[in-house]
Amino acid sequence: MRTFRLLGVAAQAESLRLRRGAGAFARTAALLCAAAMFGLVTLGLLHAAAWIWLERHSDSLWATLYLALADLVLVLILVFASRSRRDPIAEEALLLRQQSLASIGRISPLSEALSLMRWRQAIGLGGHVVRAFRRR
Repeated sequence: MRTFRLLGVAAQAESLRLRRGAGAFARTAALLCAAAMFGLVTLGLLHAAAWIWLERHSDSLWATLYLALADLVLVLILVFASRSRRDPIAEEALLLRQQSLASIGRISPLSEALSLMRWRQAIGLGGHVVRAFRRR
């Protein structure tokens, strides 16, 4: 019975760890997609600014460069925000899973079977005692 409880705890811990990891992965992926979009826009604006500067020297160039610089700053902020963070709950769930599985390795299947047999015998013996008292 103890083995099944430990397996259940290990499964619940692994489930929690996987759910937390999936949430962190989804957040990271969404922020990286946003960063990639801003990166492409930045590249396009930088190309447009270079073209405008080469074509003619006017004030519209500075507006384009400022906008490209602002997009570049957004890209850097999003990439920085998307970096993975330490999740103490997921780490604790992983540790709990590892401890449960390690405990299972130390439990002898023979002792588990014998403990079940002892319980069955105790229940069976208790039934005989109850029947003996009923007869009197």
